[in-house]
Order: sequence, then C-alpha cells, then structure tokens
Amino acid sequence: MRKNDAFRRAAALMAALSITVSLAAPAFAGTYYIDDGDITITKNADGSQTIKQQGKEDCTDQVGDKTIITTHKEATTTLESDLEGPAAEDSGFGPVVEDNYQPAQPEDAEEPEGADQPENADRKESDEAQKDADQPEDADQPEDADQQESADQQESADRQPQPQQAAPVAAAAPAPGFCGNIITVINNFADKVLNLTLKDVKIDVSDTDDKAALSVQGDGNVEIELDGNNELKSGWHRAGLEKNASEAEGTLTLKDDNKEAGSLTAKGGGSAAGIGGSYNGYHKNNGTKNIIITGGTVNATGGQCGAGIGGGSDGGGKNITISGGTVTAAGGNYGAGIGGGDYGSGEDITINGGTVTATGGFRGAGIGGGGDGGGGKNITINRGTVNATGGDEGAGIGGGHEGSGENITIKDGTVNAAGGSRGSGIGGGAQGSGKNITIKGGTVNAAGGNGSAGIGGGSGGSGENITINGGAVDAKGGNQGAGIGGGVRSSGENITISGGTVTAAGGYFAAGIGGGSGGSGSNVTVSGAAQVTAVAGKSKTNHYYPYNKIDSGATIGNGSRVTSDALVNGEEIQADISGLMTTGYIHHIIYNEDGSVKQEWREFGHLQPAPDTPNAPAEESNEVDLGTPGLHVETLEGSPLPFNARRQGSTLRVTTDNLSARLYGTRQALEALREQGVEQIQFVTTLKTTTLSVEELLAEGGSWFALEHDGLVSRRLSAAQAESLKCWMH
Repeated sequence: MRKNDAFRRAAALMAALSITVSLAAPAFAGTYYIDDGDITITKNADGSQTIKQQGKEDCTDQVGDKTIITTHKEATTTLESDLEGPAAEDSGFGPVVEDNYQPAQPEDAEEPEGADQPENADRKESDEAQKDADQPEDADQPEDADQQESADQQESADRQPQPQQAAPVAAAAPAPGFCGNIITVINNFADKVLNLTLKDVKIDVSDTDDKAALSVQGDGNVEIELDGNNELKSGWHRAGLEKNASEAEGTLTLKDDNKEAGSLTAKGGGSAAGIGGSYNGYHKNNGTKNIIITGGTVNATGGQCGAGIGGGSDGGGKNITISGGTVTAAGGNYGAGIGGGDYGSGEDITINGGTVTATGGFRGAGIGGGGDGGGGKNITINRGTVNATGGDEGAGIGGGHEGSGENITIKDGTVNAAGGSRGSGIGGGAQGSGKNITIKGGTVNAAGGNGSAGIGGGSGGSGENITINGGAVDAKGGNQGAGIGGGVRSSGENITISGGTVTAAGGYFAAGIGGGSGGSGSNVTVSGAAQVTAVAGKSKTNHYYPYNKIDSGATIGNGSRVTSDALVNGEEIQADISGLMTTGYIHHIIYNEDGSVKQEWREFGHLQPAPDTPNAPAEESNEVDLGTPGLHVETLEGSPLPFNARRQGSTLRVTTDNLSARLYGTRQALEALREQGVEQIQFVTTLKTTTLSVEELLAEGGSWFALEHDGLVSRRLSAAQAESLKCWMH
C-alpha cells in the first residue's frame, strides 16, 4: 500500500510539473495557448512572425514556421487518456492525491485582466429589442405593396444606430469550456502572407462591449487553417471574426487543407457581422472586403443589423468568395446572410463550389443586400450547391428591402433561392427591381414571396434584361408576382430564353412570363432549342374584390388588372419565336380557379438544327421506322393516336398533343434503338414528361413494354402487364 501511495504522489507531482511548464512557455516552437492570455501576432518584414502574449514578447517564429494557437484542454485530455487504473480516478486531470495536497502553481498563471468582468446584460437586451419593436406586424400582406410605405418611412426616420458605449468595469465569466482571452493578427506587408492555425480554440467575450474574439488587421494577407472545433463569440459592436475594411485591406482566407477536419463558428455582437465588419459608428466604414473560404465547416451568425458574413450595421460586404467547404451564414434582423448589414450592399460575391446556406434576417437578402436600401450586385455562382433564403422583404439572391438585385449570373451548380414576403427569389427585394440576370446552366429553383417574381422584381419592382441560355429553371411567382418578370403592379421586359428547360408560373392574377398583377410584359424572345412552359397565374373569386372576381394573368404578357370601370384580363402577347428550332417549343397553360385546365396550346419552332448536332431531329412520322414491329402511341382504350418522334442526340423524344396516352413497343424495337445509339426514350404528353432508359427496359425482359400518362399521372407497366395488355387487345 505504501508503494502504491508513493507512486500516486509521484504521478501527481509529475502531472503538476508538466502543466506548470506548459503554462510558462509553448510546448514546442510555434504553438501557443490562448488559455494563458491575449495573443498578438505581427508579421515582420523578413517574413517571420512575432508573438506577444499578455503584452510581453514571447517568441518569434522563423520564416516558414507554423504559428498554432490551441488550448490546454488538448494537453489535459491527453493526460487523462494516458492514465489508467485507480490513479486516474477521482481527478479532473490526473492521479489521485491526498486531500491536503496542493500542486505547485506557476507564478504567471493569474487570470488575465478583464477576463471575468460582469456586464449589465439587461441594457444589451433592451438595445437588441429596439429594432425588433419597429417591425410591422403584418409584413406578410402582399396584395397592396404600397400600404407599408408610410410606416417604413417613419421607421427609417425614427431609427438611428446605437451609439457606442464605454465598456463596463466588470464582465461575466465566459461560458464553460471557453476562455475570455482574445487574438489580434496584424500583417502590414502586402507582399507577404501571415499563416495561422486555430486548433480547438474557444473564445467568448460576448459580455464585454467593443471586444472582438479575433481581429485581423493590416494591408497584408492572412490565411487561417482550421483544425478541430473553433468558436468565436464577440462583444457588442464587434464581429465574431473581425475584419474591418477601414483597417484590413488584405485578404482573409479560411481553409482546411490538412487531414484534420476543421470548423469555425463565429457569432457577432449587436450591430456586427459574424465574420467581417464591426460597428465603428454611425455612417463610418462598417463594412468588410476580401474574404475567401476554401474549405472546412464555417458557421457565421450576425448580430442585430449585421450580416452573417459581410458588413456590420451601415456597412457593405464586398469581394467575398466561397470555393469549397460547408458554409452556413445567417444575418441578424436587417442583415443579409452573405453581403451587407443594415443599409449596406453586398457586391462582388462569388461561389465556385462547396455547399452554401445563406439566410437573411428581417429585410435582408439571403445573398446580397441588407435592409433599408441595400442592393445586391455582381453576384456569380459558378458551381456548388447554394440555398439562399431572404428574410421578410428581402430577396433570396439580390436586394434587401428597397434594394435592387443587379448583374446576377448563374453558370452551373444547384441553386435554390426563396424570397421572403415581398422579396423575389432572384432579383429585387421589396420595392426593388431585378436587372441583368443571366442563367447559363445548372439547376435553378427560384420562388418569390408575396407580391414578388420568382426571377425579377420584388413587390412593386420590375424585372428587366433577364436572359436564360441553358440549364433547368423553375421560377414561381408569389401571390400577384410573375414567374419571370415583374412584381405586383410592375412590368417584365426584355426577357430572352435561348436554351434549357424553363418553367415559369405566375402567382394569382400575374403572368407566367411578363408583368405582375396590374403590370405589363413586353419584348419576350424564345429561341434556339429552348423548351419553355409558361403557366398563367390563376383567377380568384372573392366578394371583397371589385366585380367579385379577378381573372387570370397571361401565360406570356400582362397581369390582370382592375380599372375604375372594368375588369381587364391578362392580355397575351406574341413572343418572338423566329429563332426557335424544331426541337424547342413554348407550352402555354391557363388553369381554372379549381385547378382544372381552362386553356392550353403549344408553339413549335421551324428552324432545323445543323446536322450532326445534339439537337438535330429525326424525320417526323407517326411511327418510328425501326423494322417490324416498332413504337406506337394510342389512347388508354387502345385507339391509335398521331405523334411526332424526333431524335435529339442519344434521346428519342416521342410527343403527342393529348392529356392521356399510352406509349408501347416491342423488345425488338428497343434493341434496334440501342444499336442506333439511342440511350433513352422521352414520352411527352400535354401535362407530363417521362424519361425511360433503354437499357433498363431491356433488362426487365419480356416481349413488350408500355408507359401510360393520364393528365399529371404517369404509370409504367411491368413487362408482364404490357404483354398481357397487348395479348388482350390484339
């Protein structure tokens, strides 16, 4: 027993001494512990980096050396895992010791100044609540976009940014697992890069006003490698990871290049961004610029009036690029998810890859402008998966409240953009226009909020110069907003679709493509191999409406409107289809109020594609000449129906202008198609399109195959069912 006690005392002494040594100096060159006090890293002219801790110069990392900031929790965890048996029990970090035993403590292990100062949290809550109290209760009312203007003007006049206040004498202790020390990074050399690694760093100074957990400063570039789980929570007026445009011209890069998975969670204080700009005073430069994210998991949350990634209150977010990783950004009320804070714009934002989820606060865009006039400009999505949701009155991608969305380009990737109430999916926020919007490829789903277009203007805003060259695009207008074009009482003009598959559906009373309710549509062109489905906004009966009913909008053209003495239906306009190929079309649909089809028609192109191109059609016929037997189309009762069959690259497109029809054929036909290089069959009826793989049909076996369309319902018969059906009918 005495030997065991002696062993336990010796183990305890060794553990205490090891911790004492680690507190006094880095465990190895280039590694520093945030638990030991504030850290300042400064880039030198020769490329080395000087590190000061608690105001004292601690070390200079040589050129090329890594600077790593971590926490003693890693050392503690390692120590715990190395101890086994009774000696590891009953202790938070190491061996059991007698009750009266106290290990030696380092002389400089006092708590850093100001780390545990309490603060009057009630004042902060009161300040946060001030702007919330100004929000209109019925911001979701879409049918009269102007009814809030006077209230908005009064609110804008009454609301002023919160003045900076001196930090209180005391602050509350950081949350468990966090420390109250901060990091400052300074690089004043534009031709040199300051490299830093954060490893499991957790800083919480949220209860200390005007204190940033991590601040990046200077004209030089800073690259931060993320290892482990890192969290930064800053005080009032300060960004979680601060990079102010006024004091940091260089580029900040967040990356996860090594094999150790890394993440960063950054939360800004009131009026500040999660990552980016702090609040430095009314009408001062509270924005940020030059931020790049290439990897890792990044979560950024802005405080009240701040963007998730971008500007603080009264500040913009510019030159923000995301090329990889998983990025989630949420703006506080009046802030964009990625872009501007309140009154601030979001400009030159590029997404080259990764998964990005951006959510705007009240009146802020998902990606783009903040509230109260913040626009979204020069936004480009090249690749990746993007989910952008605007707060009420903000666009999914584009402008915040009263802000326009301009020069927005989508080249590829998957983009889901949803506007808040009165905000477009892609384009303008409430009362803002959507201009110069181009979609070249990818999968794009855009949904407007009440009174707003799917792609184009917000409530009360126009949609202009919208071009779609390719991709799969689904644009849905909110109540009284066009699918593609204008918001309520606003126009949609200069809309060109030259490729891709496009579905545009207007909200109640609005056009599918063109004007919102009460707005006009003009200069619509459909060309090339574009395949467009334009769905008019439905009519609606309500005894509160003039004449008890407002009729549907046009498929392409104007929204319906009410004049002083008449109800005017949405007027159709003729789109310019002079350049439309035979492989392209416009499918027009108008529904009754109950959802049944009121009117439907198609327009086909007349230009033949050049030979040997993917869009070159096969010769038209009512039966594909593949030998005997071939492919056939008939009613569900078995009567023959006329159809067109066109070869488009490796796809055979079989079209019949009927709501219900059956496509059937033999195994020999499928084998002949495969020999000719056809990989899939696309069956198109009035409301439904289904694509079948030739290889999959052959793999099922059987001598017959069959596919049925009945309105919007598709039913593929098994090989046995198809053969039984043909035997019964023939």
